[in-house]
Amino acid sequence: MGCKCEQPGSCFWYQTVTDREAYNACVKGTPPSPNGKPPCVYLGKVLDRQPRRVSKTAYGCMLHEQCTLEPAGRICNCQDCMDYTTRDDPKIGERFIDPLRITDRNGHDTTVLRNMLSGGAAFLVCGGPSLKELEYTRLAERGIFSMGVNNVAGYAPVSAFTCSDPPMKFHSGIFLDPKMMKFLPTPKLRGNRASIREKLPDGSFRYLDPKTCDCPNVWGYGRRSWLMPDETWFYDKEAAWGNHNAGVKRTGQPKTVCTMLLGLRLLQYLGAKRIFLLGVDFHMDPKRGMYENYSFGEARDRSACDSNNGQFVVVNQWLIQLRPVMERFGFEVFNCNPNSHLRAFDYCPFDVALEECRGLVPEEPWDLRFWYSKKMKT
Repeated sequence: MGCKCEQPGSCFWYQTVTDREAYNACVKGTPPSPNGKPPCVYLGKVLDRQPRRVSKTAYGCMLHEQCTLEPAGRICNCQDCMDYTTRDDPKIGERFIDPLRITDRNGHDTTVLRNMLSGGAAFLVCGGPSLKELEYTRLAERGIFSMGVNNVAGYAPVSAFTCSDPPMKFHSGIFLDPKMMKFLPTPKLRGNRASIREKLPDGSFRYLDPKTCDCPNVWGYGRRSWLMPDETWFYDKEAAWGNHNAGVKRTGQPKTVCTMLLGLRLLQYLGAKRIFLLGVDFHMDPKRGMYENYSFGEARDRSACDSNNGQFVVVNQWLIQLRPVMERFGFEVFNCNPNSHLRAFDYCPFDVALEECRGLVPEEPWDLRFWYSKKMKT
């Protein structure tokens, strides 16, 4: 396997920082040797354009945009930075600041949503038919935060939605609902890839005038098409959803992608320390019938089932390898389907998960009498 980096700078795999010469040597098959203190996990590549009046080499920084290894007088530096964190830090789960790139509807970077769930628990809802066996309407209860993957967000009352395919493949009501947060890869906020459509009574479709960026409560996020089942899951401004051809060449991992992986990373960025999976069956059976392999009746023939099952095998192995990484960073994942073919995570009953997600929020109806009084129990 050749060099996995794209240019000189911080190298996660060899725990060092390369210059142009060392990088070129690595590309040709001679990897660099670690030298000195390990690089900060937020350190990036050498900047193509170096800042003016900075004598030291400047690098990209996932938290501070740019930095140097030593004090340079005008920009942040690793030597004095309070956020400096290394891969082997035993307290990385407490110190880590997720650098995932989130934008508003206009494509402007923002951090206002980082850790918005304050370490609570949340559901990640997928479209497997096992969802129908649960009282999934309870996701609408007070205190419950959930993210739906793809069109299941139009089936279950989730709090948020994410996708990776073109938005036109997903129900227009999802995008038009102001109560639901929508997280889209940033290229799908503008242009032809931001088109949405509605379904007419006769079953045909037509495009709507608003684009995704015109819809309420829409957010963008960075997405990448390479994945290694290691700490690079977190050490990047873009969320990994698998490997396309370039990703296979870079990582040596199998070629497949899975939107559920994006939902996991988004919930982790939002601050969910415990994530409970619903509708994650990880197996399609053509014997069920054409419309029985999704909770909401989407068609899947034998060929499509076989293709999805091959994908599930790969993603299952990735998640088995990622589980200890996630736990080291302070995140736990549980599966509410005891019969799921996803074997990476332990089982948790749905009713137990509901109470975990509800936390301290009381069940309704709430007693609202006398709250305007300042009297306290002594």
